[in-house]
Amino acid sequence: MKNLFCRWLTKAVYLCFIVFSTLAYSDTRLSATQVNELINQTLVVFSENYIDANATQYVSSVISSRLEQGVYKDITTLAEFAEVVGRDIRNISGDVHISLMVQNPNEPLTHILPSKSGRLSYNHAFEEVKYIFGNIGYLKLNKFHPAENALRTADIALSFLQNSDGLIIDLRDTIGGSPKLVQHMLSYFFDSGTMLWTVEKRDNSLNDIITVKTTPVHKRFKKDFPVWLLTSQTTASASELFAGVLQDRGKAKVIGGVTAGAGFYVGVRKITDELTFRISLAKPTLPISGENWEKKGIQPDFHTDPIDAFDAAFAKSLGAK
Repeated sequence: MKNLFCRWLTKAVYLCFIVFSTLAYSDTRLSATQVNELINQTLVVFSENYIDANATQYVSSVISSRLEQGVYKDITTLAEFAEVVGRDIRNISGDVHISLMVQNPNEPLTHILPSKSGRLSYNHAFEEVKYIFGNIGYLKLNKFHPAENALRTADIALSFLQNSDGLIIDLRDTIGGSPKLVQHMLSYFFDSGTMLWTVEKRDNSLNDIITVKTTPVHKRFKKDFPVWLLTSQTTASASELFAGVLQDRGKAKVIGGVTAGAGFYVGVRKITDELTFRISLAKPTLPISGENWEKKGIQPDFHTDPIDAFDAAFAKSLGAK
């Protein structure tokens, strides 16, 4: 017990050190000259790395114009710089993935945002799994969680639903997450080796072909098994990828609202030792249409107010029996 307490105390002290270290870097004071230099460095990283090369010149020109107009003259800390300039680049580009982040130089670079306690982390964001009238399975998840154990959680949830005669997957609050979990969950709907999506780099060259590689616990959802996906404006990024592949291959019907339109792969690039760029680096495309959904979203097969999407899907599930 004593050893366990010591390990817990050591871990707590370490986490406190990391938090306070990051806060210290956030409070780094910046002069007007340093703000100008940081903006120029940020725009260089953006221009050299952003997936949509056609957008970089416009974004850079707008930010540079705002700098000349004195828009950023009141920025005095690194945290303010990250918030204000990051927000402007995100809004001007229309890419919701983009942000600037204060970086602790002692920590590894990552694009993964810190997990918050709540529905986005509890049970790896799998919130509800049940059967409803008509032997229809219902699954609600709020994020495609990046943790390795999330694959096991998905297996448990989908195994529980394997005796259903249809499946409603509720993505209305699913903010995005890990393409790896998307790839794994799609193995329940498509045979091994099936191409799920491709990934293109900035120069439009093919970077990767994503296929079904993992073995699902069961094969119940393949072939003619009916699937309905519930969507809203909140359905974003990896959630759109999951819905888009199922819809594109004719495996599921999408019911609800147009999704968020966050269609790029996000990564991280270093600006300075204390500032990083969460930036879109690649573009996934759907297997049949070859389309990407950036700024367009996934269009529902059946448009309805998201709050009514479950009722609409349930009614269709009764008609499918």
